[in-house]
Amino acid sequence: MPSDPRSPRLVPDLASGGEKHRELQKVNERLRELVASLKSEQERLAEARASSLPTPTPPPMAGSEHGAIDLEKKRLVAELALAREAIDHASAERERLRLRLADIEAENRRICDEYVAVEEKSSELAQLFVALDRIHGALTRDEVLGALQEIVINLIGTEELAVLEVQGDRLAPIHTFGVDPEPLRDIALGAGTIGRTAATGVLHLAGRGEPTPEDRDLTACVPLKVGDRVYAVLAIFRLLGHKPGLTEADHAVFELLSSHAGIALHLRAQTARPAAAG
Repeated sequence: MPSDPRSPRLVPDLASGGEKHRELQKVNERLRELVASLKSEQERLAEARASSLPTPTPPPMAGSEHGAIDLEKKRLVAELALAREAIDHASAERERLRLRLADIEAENRRICDEYVAVEEKSSELAQLFVALDRIHGALTRDEVLGALQEIVINLIGTEELAVLEVQGDRLAPIHTFGVDPEPLRDIALGAGTIGRTAATGVLHLAGRGEPTPEDRDLTACVPLKVGDRVYAVLAIFRLLGHKPGLTEADHAVFELLSSHAGIALHLRAQTARPAAAG
């Protein structure tokens, strides 16, 4: 029975997929044997019917002629019953094989879905590794900020972001892209969503709590930490048009940035101070 054209192809490098393929080949061989058996039975019945036709023989006695006809009828009835039994058996076997084939195709779809999920997870991990390498591979504070900007644009999907550094009890923007920095200057620690993120160190996502007028376009606010201390805050505003909302992969990026971007900024700031003093 032909497979559903919409069914995904078998995964050649999976051991279980190869076993299913070999089993399907055995099923096809069994079907061919059944078809050959039915053809042989049909040919035998045709020969039996041909042999039952009258032949030019000397006319027998009336009683013996009727007896021969009765015997031939009984033989044909018996052969017909056997043929019907064989057909019923073949039909039942074909239905069993059809159900088995449906099970194999369902298992194949499940394996393919799992394979795609693994591929997507591997892609996400590769993206996180590249982001981590970019952050810690930067030599200066400006390079760290540039890497952070590229990660947010390419992985999160926005061109409106700002990085605000904690300076005492205030926050000041040290890097902006696609947003006006003026409304972000001199934010008090604990004031608004950005200030609360800096004060609590808790990731903020849009839709949680009432936004203030100045951050109504805020999509996410990520604390960039050095240990347990918030060193800076990454504010992400409106997403691009093709991105309807944040995903689990975005949350993984936020966790990575929260753990590593603040450390990278802090270390580059420390190494830049002696050069500036000299």
